[in-house]
Amino acid sequence: MTFKILAASCLSILSTTVQAQYFCGTDDVYNHLKSTNPEIAKTEALLEQEIQNKLQYLDWSKLAKTTAGDTVQYDVPIVVHIIHDYGVEYVPDNTIFEAVKNWTEVFQASNADTASVIPTFKPYIGNARIRFRLATKDPQGNPTKGITRRQSYLTHNAGDQAKLDGWPNNSYINLWFINKFSDNHSGAAAYAYYPSSGHAVPYYDGIIGLYNYINYDKTIPHELGHVLNLQHVWGNTNQPEVACGDDQVADTPPTKGHAPIGCTPSILYDQTCAENYFVVMPDGTIIDYPDTTNSQNIMDYSYCYRMFTKGQAERMRAALTSSVAGRNNLYKPANLAATGALDPRPDLPPIADFSVERPLGGSDRGYFLCAGSSNNNPKFVFRNRSWNDTVTSVSWTISNDAETPTSNSLTSVSTHIHTPGWVTISLTATGNNSGSTTHTDTRAVYAADPNAKLPAGYHQSFKNLSEMAEWPIFNLYKNNFQWEWVSNAGYQSHGCIRYRSFDARSTAEQRTGTPNGDYDDIISPAFDLSGYAGGGPLNLNFMTSGSFTGNGSTPNDSMQILVSVDCGKTWKRITCLTGNNLINKAKQASEYKPISSGDWKAQTITIPEAYRTSRAFFKFRYFPTRSGNNLYMDEFSITPYTTEVKDVAQNHNQITLYPNPSSQDVTLVFHSGTDGKASIGVKDIQGKTIIHLEKQYTAGTVIKEQLFRNIFPAPGIYFVSVTIAHNTVTRKLIIE
Repeated sequence: MTFKILAASCLSILSTTVQAQYFCGTDDVYNHLKSTNPEIAKTEALLEQEIQNKLQYLDWSKLAKTTAGDTVQYDVPIVVHIIHDYGVEYVPDNTIFEAVKNWTEVFQASNADTASVIPTFKPYIGNARIRFRLATKDPQGNPTKGITRRQSYLTHNAGDQAKLDGWPNNSYINLWFINKFSDNHSGAAAYAYYPSSGHAVPYYDGIIGLYNYINYDKTIPHELGHVLNLQHVWGNTNQPEVACGDDQVADTPPTKGHAPIGCTPSILYDQTCAENYFVVMPDGTIIDYPDTTNSQNIMDYSYCYRMFTKGQAERMRAALTSSVAGRNNLYKPANLAATGALDPRPDLPPIADFSVERPLGGSDRGYFLCAGSSNNNPKFVFRNRSWNDTVTSVSWTISNDAETPTSNSLTSVSTHIHTPGWVTISLTATGNNSGSTTHTDTRAVYAADPNAKLPAGYHQSFKNLSEMAEWPIFNLYKNNFQWEWVSNAGYQSHGCIRYRSFDARSTAEQRTGTPNGDYDDIISPAFDLSGYAGGGPLNLNFMTSGSFTGNGSTPNDSMQILVSVDCGKTWKRITCLTGNNLINKAKQASEYKPISSGDWKAQTITIPEAYRTSRAFFKFRYFPTRSGNNLYMDEFSITPYTTEVKDVAQNHNQITLYPNPSSQDVTLVFHSGTDGKASIGVKDIQGKTIIHLEKQYTAGTVIKEQLFRNIFPAPGIYFVSVTIAHNTVTRKLIIE
């Protein structure tokens, strides 16, 4: 079964998670990274030689029958990062504590299910004598329980870029848990980096896995085996059941490996690759290992996991004591003291946090709902998400004349909010004898004015920041990709809104936080469109100007336009602008800004009849990508006309030329006047007449006249005039 991540924007971002038997993606990322970084192969070869040098001193003939002579216990600091969007992936602290305990049991060979290892392999059960310890000090020496939490859209589209807030890999083993992998890791439950890979890219070193595999069977012990340089039992590929392979460990007989089918007799006693298996040691000693594959091995895919072998245990210990990727620093006394790995878990105050939930019957998180309680307005819903301790009490405070201004609910609060505008939410969480903390968000949600505007005469040019008061912007994940008002650009005047899709961060910063999967909203005030119900055209009109930076020939950013007629409870998509329908300018490596009216593209979006109600809000939801640059938006209105002809239709003394500048045909738009007679003239910059037309049109209508490119003898500046009833209007036209 595979996870299909909804990559772009013009699809729904909502989906469900299904528990299934997934695979390990370690070899996929290893082989990809190795193909692009030749130093990994060199490091890998050196590490393998180092491991073999350490293992040659073991008496393998005795090791096969007894426990190893080395009884040193290694303690290893770890940190668990929960990358979440307040969904099911928001794993509770206690689940993490229990999981770490279970991982350690496996590396101590004390997991109870070793009792069901088949007799053939019971003598080979290996005890790696490694204990994993959640750190009690972070890299700055602050007290911690070894858990971090970060809200991020990347939890839904995860890969290396989702490895946020990583701690130094030579002091901690980092583990990240997410909701879903991206399509690049489709079908993976988790993946890890071998020491050679972690040495090359230390900022990605560690394990990343699906949240529901944190304590599922032995998925994470399997990945920790990779972190300590164990291969899959069939070798270093990701293709089980293809060919007999070996993992460089003597007491794991050759095998094809097994796909997830469970502990069936045919698997437990599989001899396909292991019949007559023995190993000749360097001193000539022959060790006769079992002729049955070790299908209960944690590094198989059988989902009949029970054990590491003694050889695997020794190999992991050899990798742990190597300097490659700083593994040998993990267990050193100085590092154990610096990370507090051996210290008892501290009693810390809870970290106060809350989420904005969907309103009852809602389709989206309720960041934007109508103010007031009339007309069945939906209630805002806030859920307590405080963590880091057992929370014994909370105190909520909600501004803007909230119906429930204060509350002591440990779970959630739902309330109407009566005063329009941004709402401040404050939550204080108190722990069990450990103190309290407060989280305050001054822009948690927006209570919209439910009083609708008539579209006739409404025109928003975003000239001043004050004009943004009724157009709330939601940077949902609080990052650099966002809608914002700017004063240095605009279609006809300075001032407009833009989506900042250009990524100006350094390469180091770009290692995490790819924009793929992010989205941000800007929402209009309410409009009363009921006067247009029953037929006739009605359009959203606005201008856009945008570029892209990607290597491809077309841009990948996109923008959904949605409408709500129930005060923000549900949103319906009207359209989605993508590619050249959204981005009109050529690729540009530097940050893009329009410099003339000719850099803008007219957008006209038909409003379906079903949404022409007495209260309609419009949402512009932008989805950035790595190839994005900036998009500017200006001149919003709602009229029966298209954007190109709106000014002419509403002002009979206007004429419009588009596109302008142009290297193609140009459309001339004007109003035909009371008698329909019009003169059209085109002159060059020296005043020479290029064309003169006398035409009769239907009176009182908007006219679109094509000026074909071939009438212009050369690129340059021309002047286009329209004379109606002795009134002449002239516009400059630039032909490129």
